Amino acid sequence: MKIRNIHIIILILFLFSCSKDKEFGEVNTEKTDYLFGKGVFIVNEGNYTNGNGSVSFYNFYTHKIYNGIFEAANKRPLGDVPVSMEFINGLIYLVVNNSGKIEVINPEDFKSVKTINGFTSPRFILPVSNTKAYVSDLRSNYISVLDLQSNTIVKKIYCGKSTDRMLKYNNKVFVCNWSEYYVQAPNNTVQLIDSDLDLLTDSVKVGKEPNSMVLDKQNRLWVLSSGGYNNEEIPELNCININNLQIEKKMLFASKYLSPVSLCINQNKDSLWYISNHIYCMTINDLQLPALPLIYKKNRLFYSMDVFAPNSELYISDAIDYNQNGYIYHFKPDGIVIDSLRAGIIPGYFCFTK
Repeated sequence: MKIRNIHIIILILFLFSCSKDKEFGEVNTEKTDYLFGKGVFIVNEGNYTNGNGSVSFYNFYTHKIYNGIFEAANKRPLGDVPVSMEFINGLIYLVVNNSGKIEVINPEDFKSVKTINGFTSPRFILPVSNTKAYVSDLRSNYISVLDLQSNTIVKKIYCGKSTDRMLKYNNKVFVCNWSEYYVQAPNNTVQLIDSDLDLLTDSVKVGKEPNSMVLDKQNRLWVLSSGGYNNEEIPELNCININNLQIEKKMLFASKYLSPVSLCINQNKDSLWYISNHIYCMTINDLQLPALPLIYKKNRLFYSMDVFAPNSELYISDAIDYNQNGYIYHFKPDGIVIDSLRAGIIPGYFCFTK
């Protein structure tokens, strides 16, 4: 992922910085903070049906955050519940779940160049080739296939279940079946799609509501399952052989009320992190879950997390009460805090520049 000419964004932010927008927060407009800045974009979900989702940018060099950058650039709200964002072929694809759309954005000025409609409840986008991407959907039993040249939906892959996080390895795409509340089908599987054929070929049973996946240095698939939105079952962490879809390790959590999320892996692909109230860390060789946290939550509500690959630093969001602007915490790999800043309402997804 690369972003160039971020200095152009400065001009846009400056033009719309004369007044504070109470709904979206203040846009930081100091020019030097945005020049050629590397950092991380934070997708803030906002409140369901309120249409107050937004995007923030955290600058690695200045340790400052800029809120409401989509609104500043486009002179309109982003939409209802943005959930994810990816750099693909030099453009930004920003998935807005409850608005049923994807905003395609020019990273040079953060202006939308196209809005792709036609989705039911899109969640994540995954490029599977230079010309094709998959879009998962919470309320549909299909995955949408997106033509990246025309930015239109060209076909759909029948999955029979709702779909969420996706991960690609060669021509294999692994898909989490995350919810059974909108599509009445078991939500305790990871499905396998052949990305050459755009065809569902297999599946493996895991814990209820798998929510995140990573691939380790041995090319094993790790899948974290929360146990269900209403804490119906014991959560699980499964390690799966991707060649035969056999489970090599199955680790059960101590209680069905722990609801683990945000499984992450470092650049060496030998250490794992996840949120289960607190932040935990383990190696891929461990045979059981860690007993003690790396980072205690204290009075925070950890909501999502990602690991910045080059130095394994952690970026963790705190949703606070799901109503006010949340915090972003920046930690060293050993759990020492580096920084904390205020983002938008319910910060939920991190997208790093490179």
